[in-house]
Amino acid sequence: MVDALAEGDRERLARLAYRYYLDELTQEQIGREFGLSRPKVQRLLEQARQAGVVEIRVVSPPGLRLETEARLRKTFGLADAIVTPARTDPASQREAVAREAARYLEARLRPGAVVAVGMGRNTSEIARFFRPGRRLDVTFASAMGGSPSVDAPTNPNEICRALAVACGGNAESLYAPAYVESIEMRDRLQHQAAVAHSLGMAAGADLALVGIGGTDDECTTVRSGCCTLGEISRLRARGAVGDVLCSYFDVNGRSITSELNGRFVGLTLAQLRRIGTVIAVASEVDKGAALLGAVRTGVIDVLMIDEHTALEVLGAAEPAR
Repeated sequence: MVDALAEGDRERLARLAYRYYLDELTQEQIGREFGLSRPKVQRLLEQARQAGVVEIRVVSPPGLRLETEARLRKTFGLADAIVTPARTDPASQREAVAREAARYLEARLRPGAVVAVGMGRNTSEIARFFRPGRRLDVTFASAMGGSPSVDAPTNPNEICRALAVACGGNAESLYAPAYVESIEMRDRLQHQAAVAHSLGMAAGADLALVGIGGTDDECTTVRSGCCTLGEISRLRARGAVGDVLCSYFDVNGRSITSELNGRFVGLTLAQLRRIGTVIAVASEVDKGAALLGAVRTGVIDVLMIDEHTALEVLGAAEPAR
């Protein structure tokens, strides 16, 4: 702190900092003026910042939530977090989060990249705003099977196709249901050449784009007919609060196994962890517990989220402020 410095030291740091930050002299020029080496000037400028002699303030546009994003990164060890301002209309909120996710992808996709894609409304909404403005040699691969009971735009094959069309890339479809009747049937299906090839491509992806599901009676897996009300009720009873690619977890991020695991056709959490960057997109205000559990799994690297839900998740995770 500043008070721990002697008066002469504090004055010296202030003069150095003034010449550097306000007079815009180079470190080399300051060194000549004060009779110091350039590395010494660099160390003193860093000391000035750490001691509070220099305070750096960033004036951000009204739509940015930089402090909340920084708290998310620090609290959950995320590589990045993008927070959009809260909106009262759910559709408008979903659009805002999807727009930011699309921009994030546009800026980071490189030629030859493979993106594994999950299912859901938030994930599908990204394709509406994904417009790189240039052709990208990128492949979007389905990370899980689909369901005829879910609207076509939210099925992973359809999302992959929409994203590929937007950038002139390629879509690797997985022609399989999300859930089958038994473990034996799942194993036979995943050993078929076409299915194995698609899942292998998704597993070797550079990035993954996923949503976060809940465990209420109206959750996607129930609405899609992939699991029954009884099955989701049993998962809740065991502490499940949400899922990523139909892998369920509790609020502390611990995996919850069930009969559904053996019937699911798609990437596992272990496979997701091996993908370089996993981007999760969420905008529902009733998924605080699911989001908290998801980021605690350690699978999520980048979180796209609305401000209201971000603050709810942080409030549940951080010590009393």
